[in-house]
Amino acid sequence: MAAISVFKPLERPDFSKLVLRGLMDIGHREGDLCLELGVSYWITSSETRLDEAVPAMLAMRDALIGASGLTLATEPVPLWGVRPRVDVLNLATYLRGLIVRAAHHAKCRAEVVVEQALLLIADDDPAGVPMKASG
Repeated sequence: MAAISVFKPLERPDFSKLVLRGLMDIGHREGDLCLELGVSYWITSSETRLDEAVPAMLAMRDALIGASGLTLATEPVPLWGVRPRVDVLNLATYLRGLIVRAAHHAKCRAEVVVEQALLLIADDDPAGVPMKASG
């Protein structure tokens, strides 16, 4: 079962780190309620507005695709534009699946592809260099 820490951090946590690492921890074994609670916590603790979350999550998509070597041509396009709350939950569900696909494509653990994607986001270079499978 996933656990969510509720301590008050000294500085504002990074939304991308909270989302990608949190989705990796939640995985597919937890239900939608856990995902909703996680998304709510990540938005609140990072002080991200719903209208800021959607573009940030689309940037996470680009980073995961770039980190794993997947192509935009083969990756499904997530749908958004309904309502901000619905959009964010749909994108969280989409990103949760993308993490699995990206790790499988890169032939590595989900943790590796998530950390590589976070480096790309930090460098603001979503095109990045595809990862090479190790081992």
